[in-house]
Amino acid sequence: MRHTIVKLTGLLVVLALTLTGCNLIGIDPMMQLDEDFAKLDKDYAAVVAEYDGGTVTKGDALGRFASMYSYYAQMYSMFGMSMTNDVVNSVKEQAAEAVVEAAAVAKELEKRGLSLSEDKLAEVQKTADENYKSAYDNFYEKAAGKGDVKARQTEYDMYANGYSKDTFYNTQLDEANHELLQETVKAEIPDLTEEDMQAAYDDKVNEDKQAYADSASAFESAMSSDSEIVAWIPEGYRTVKHILVKPEDDVLTAVTDARAELSTAKNELNTFENELSELNEKDAADDAEAEDAEAEDAEAEDAEAEPAEAARTAEDIQADIDRTKADIEAKQKAVEEAEAACLASVKDKTDEIYAKIEAGEDFAGLIEEYGEDPGMKNEPTASRGYYVCAAKGNWDENFNDGAMSLEKVGDVTMTPVVSSSGVHIIRYESDVTGGPVPLEDIREKLHDTTLQDRKDDHYDDVLSGIVEALNPVYHMEAFNIA
Repeated sequence: MRHTIVKLTGLLVVLALTLTGCNLIGIDPMMQLDEDFAKLDKDYAAVVAEYDGGTVTKGDALGRFASMYSYYAQMYSMFGMSMTNDVVNSVKEQAAEAVVEAAAVAKELEKRGLSLSEDKLAEVQKTADENYKSAYDNFYEKAAGKGDVKARQTEYDMYANGYSKDTFYNTQLDEANHELLQETVKAEIPDLTEEDMQAAYDDKVNEDKQAYADSASAFESAMSSDSEIVAWIPEGYRTVKHILVKPEDDVLTAVTDARAELSTAKNELNTFENELSELNEKDAADDAEAEDAEAEDAEAEDAEAEPAEAARTAEDIQADIDRTKADIEAKQKAVEEAEAACLASVKDKTDEIYAKIEAGEDFAGLIEEYGEDPGMKNEPTASRGYYVCAAKGNWDENFNDGAMSLEKVGDVTMTPVVSSSGVHIIRYESDVTGGPVPLEDIREKLHDTTLQDRKDDHYDDVLSGIVEALNPVYHMEAFNIA
């Protein structure tokens, strides 16, 4: 009997192993990872582009895709958006094109007899190793397993995302090759002649006149940037500087909230007035076709159409206008009260500033001591001030009006101005001459920018030509991304 039980137990164990696929035998994780690597290698062998003298596999392009995808994903995330399939496909195309471009650059360097120095190659290797280690450490923290398995798992996770030692090295090498070719090609462009400078100046004057003649905002933004070259200035501008004193957050919030409510009410009034004007125009037109309108109404009744929603009458609209006007008066008073409270909250400080102004202290020094606007301490606006004119541009309406109320250069607003940024004491700095800016005033920047643009255009033309010469053909259907 005992032998029978033993035999039966043995049969049950064999059966269990058979049914479970031998689950009691552990799977070597290193062997599994080797198999997983082999699967990736097979997938990565797919050709996504070919050109005269070579091919680009999915594995070649995947690292570039991963870097580009990460960048675009962050940008989209910043704006609360998700990347669409079209965007992802575009990134794949850019990645494949980048590999072809790198091959074209390498071939062109060889054709020109150029190569990276030993020191540069050592630098490339060093940077690649550092970048690889940084990425490896990041992946290692998240990898499963322990010891050698964790290390191998890390390598697999990186590889599955398109990263390997070769990826980092090739990226640095391609970048260094690009730099070498750029330096060589751009050196082919000679310096500008005086005729070139005059032509560039004339073009810039015409360009700025078109850009700024009807756009105060565009002009004011350009004058607030140290990188912009402005060759034409609209008429009517002056420069001002100011000392900004910021009240407590809740005090300033009360001002901005009251202003927002007033602005909303004014927009509503404008909407109602437009509605009334359109209704009056329609009524005038309907009176001329009263008989036709009656006939159409009769036909509509015969067709037993559902009655349309009752149209608003002139009396209805006028009632909304009257109500909104009363609301605006109340909201205007609320704004004035909030601004008065804002001024009162910083009166001790503004009184102190005014006392020093009257004592003849330097306004620039007072900006440095009391001012809380970074624009008054950073170039170029620290030196040149803000450009303002009667036409409303970028500035807060109260600030703009306060700046334009000053009669002559050197005047200061003896009553502080309240804006959405805080409380301002504004000084009239200078009058600005409208029209073309003299060439000598912008010569250096215009020269450097124009020459750089020519060099960049020349390099782009050369790069485009050497890529086209490879006759690339793309097979993006093979560049599948899970």
